[in-house]
Amino acid sequence: MLSLSELRLGSFVLRTPAVCGAVMGRDVREMGRAVARARKMGADLVELRADTLEEVQGWHRLVKGDFPIIFTNRPRREGGEFRGGERERVEILQEAIERHVACVDVEFSTPAGLRKRVISAAKREGVSVLVSWHDFSKTPAVVALKARAKKMAAAGGDLVKLVTFANSVVDSIRVLDFLVEVQEEISVPAVAFAMGEAGRMTRIASLLLGSPFTYASVGRMTAPGQFDVAETRRLLSRLMPREG
Repeated sequence: MLSLSELRLGSFVLRTPAVCGAVMGRDVREMGRAVARARKMGADLVELRADTLEEVQGWHRLVKGDFPIIFTNRPRREGGEFRGGERERVEILQEAIERHVACVDVEFSTPAGLRKRVISAAKREGVSVLVSWHDFSKTPAVVALKARAKKMAAAGGDLVKLVTFANSVVDSIRVLDFLVEVQEEISVPAVAFAMGEAGRMTRIASLLLGSPFTYASVGRMTAPGQFDVAETRRLLSRLMPREG
């Protein structure tokens, strides 16, 4: 049985709280260098933002299986750069599942039939699924966030991710309140924090309040308000030094 300080992603078991390096790149070579840099900076896992690839040939070389990867192919409506149709986008996620990445990120806004297809395929292959949702303009009320989190958890993934935008410190406190409360109401781990300068503190504070990991930049930021991996690791080690 895993303790509260561990998280299973595919065949990997992570010590938590962990730091996820969010990796972007125009081609496989650039993205591969970013993955190596993230690991050198101290990332425990990486998110591959496949939607940022302009040249996709050979992308499978990035998912070698020796390091935990969250494979993401983000549509434009959720702040990503993928320009194709939904079926095409989901087919790429399914290819990543067939190559046994640790985890795939599927947006809750994905049409239900396609979302279910991804989750079913992942379960067959022993790949974890993160169901994600983003609000790039505001932080809804706690009750609204909890209602959405319950629907996301019911979709069948292994963990959920809700990210909002903080226009003020009040918004930051709200998303942290949500994180604390939602853990009593859903049965899967929840990643939650707020984007924007006003929300920067939540990227670290969320780790102290139950979020299993946070996202940090490796060069180019994938969302406003990110710390980089090395800075996140330093802050976390001061607040929560690991033993052993």
